[in-house]
Amino acid sequence: MTRSKEPVANRPKTILICPLDWGLGHMSRDLPLIKEFRKHGHRVIVAASSRLIEWLKTEYSDTETVFFPGPEIRYGQKGTLILKLLFQLPLLIWWYFREKRYTANLISRYHPDLIISDNRYGVRHRSTFSVIVTHQLMLKLPLYIKWFEYPLHLLIKKLIQFFDECWVPDFKKEFSLAGDLVHKYRYPKNIKLIGPLSRFDDSKNQLKYNLGLKPGTLLAIISGPEPHRTLLEKELIKLFDHYRGKVCLIRGKGFNRRFLKAQTATREIYNHLPTPELHEKAATSEIIITRSGYSTIMDMYILKQSMFMIPTPGQTEQEYLAKFHHRKSPSKFPFEELKRLRPFYFTPPPDDIRAAAMKKDFREILKDFLE
Repeated sequence: MTRSKEPVANRPKTILICPLDWGLGHMSRDLPLIKEFRKHGHRVIVAASSRLIEWLKTEYSDTETVFFPGPEIRYGQKGTLILKLLFQLPLLIWWYFREKRYTANLISRYHPDLIISDNRYGVRHRSTFSVIVTHQLMLKLPLYIKWFEYPLHLLIKKLIQFFDECWVPDFKKEFSLAGDLVHKYRYPKNIKLIGPLSRFDDSKNQLKYNLGLKPGTLLAIISGPEPHRTLLEKELIKLFDHYRGKVCLIRGKGFNRRFLKAQTATREIYNHLPTPELHEKAATSEIIITRSGYSTIMDMYILKQSMFMIPTPGQTEQEYLAKFHHRKSPSKFPFEELKRLRPFYFTPPPDDIRAAAMKKDFREILKDFLE
């Protein structure tokens, strides 16, 4: 790295954070970074899509934001996401160069000391210390094009090395949450393993909700792109008719609408919930059903919660992560009808393994920028 690009110490800094909008995962995992910078008196500007800005305003209403567009990828009901992305490769290349132009305009407008790009390879600038946050040092491909994984990894590695640093939200290989996605091939020279990033990484709330599980409670969190989000919601609502306990469903949409959509004595349906309320639900629910996205896995790891995972069809990464974390099924399903969804099962490691893995976290990496 060049010394001239390093953020100047001992004064408030301006940090530009730009997350990818393929679901809420990238934005939600950036919350602890935003919170940490703000806590130390730095100016944070979040450059994101309208949808992510809308969601962020429900978390931190006073956050400074600026619109930053991106490609819209819609999944079909059948087929593999990776193939759809390959067919849209010319569009993604065009967006890469467009991101660079948008970033140059933001540099002229805000003069940031630090750029943090979450999985947006064009969001960097030669005059500003630029960091990319990613857990995807390689992509999992379908069997019939698996031979292309290594050439694709080399391309990703090349793009990462244009940044000053690459922050990977994972542990070293023996404790890894991402598995092959991070550790299969040789790392780029500029990576730093910073440990998991979770919106629930809040010691005050963890103490507050560390009261044990509420028996008979079920929490289902839906996320991801359409049409699979709606398809899973319909399946889960049918499933809940066979469950006798209390059910809470988070739909993952309608951020500009009221939180609560419907409520009965045994069922609550929310469009979404702010992090503190969702933290309480997730920390105290006896049964959790959700997707197997990487941000969700980091969240449950931080909460020390088990969950049933239903990968988004066609998302090879989610399918891989579900299998990677599926140590063994529970001896008994909480209700038989859940088997129809053929879920995978995640259970967090014991405390001694966690302690060995989490000797330091992302705050250690941020020290150079916070002081």
